[in-house]
Amino acid sequence: MATTSEVDEPGRASARPGSSGPRAWDSSLGNWRALLLVSPLVVLLGLFVFYPLVKLGIDSVTAGEGLRNYSTALDSPAVRRALVTTMVAGVVITVLSVGIGALLAWYLRTVQSPVVLAVLWLAVLAPFWMGTVVKNYAIILLFSRNGALNDLLGLIGVGPLSILYKPGAVIFGTTYTMVPYAVFSLYAVFLSIDLALVAAARSMGASRTRALWTVVLPLALPGFVASAALVFAITIGFYVTPVLLGGAQTPFMASVIQDNVLNYFNYPLASAASVMLLVAALAILGLALALVGRERLVRAVA
Repeated sequence: MATTSEVDEPGRASARPGSSGPRAWDSSLGNWRALLLVSPLVVLLGLFVFYPLVKLGIDSVTAGEGLRNYSTALDSPAVRRALVTTMVAGVVITVLSVGIGALLAWYLRTVQSPVVLAVLWLAVLAPFWMGTVVKNYAIILLFSRNGALNDLLGLIGVGPLSILYKPGAVIFGTTYTMVPYAVFSLYAVFLSIDLALVAAARSMGASRTRALWTVVLPLALPGFVASAALVFAITIGFYVTPVLLGGAQTPFMASVIQDNVLNYFNYPLASAASVMLLVAALAILGLALALVGRERLVRAVA
């Protein structure tokens, strides 16, 4: 008769220390095996992410005038105008994207009708199903002087309005692209919130708005910060949308960098401007870490 200590869990082989029987199956990987599996990803990240960034940083302080590349970039009216336009538009796009994304994500979390849920998911996923050029040309057709929007305004005696090649068109097109990013990150956060807490607040006399403000918002705050940091960091690097919808009248940093590389052959200035964008994105991430803490931010992103 086997004693209780000799009986192992079902499906696992029993082996006592020093015996020659089969070893129990272990689901964890050893360090070397895990490193071998991720090594292709590490190589790709090193070649196509870390090496270009490091080289860019080195070139920005060694090529051309060295550290004076940054002062030259800041002294350039074109770069200053593009930097201000990019930062201001980035803030506006972040606020709009996170605000609209929060509303959509909350409705996706709470809606009961399968039809409404399907329509909402379709609206969120549609931008991912279209290429960047297709989305922007669709907006061009919508905002052109003979487009659908001006035709609609003409029915009420307004227009035609000149909407394209202005900051508003760039903000609209970029927000349309970035809203799904905000929805996905905030939807994951809202899934972790027990709706019974909202119901309890309502049962104690709180209005729907007050319940959302005092219960949901504090719990979802790390998710809002993470979503805003993600949207802003991606937004300030947009290139195709500012070129197609903003044109030369609304230069963004990405288009100014491209002009300095391809048209003016001023690589040192372009590298300095690129590092400035990178520093801005890292500063936003650092601010997010300072506001909510690393652990809460990682949980919100995960």
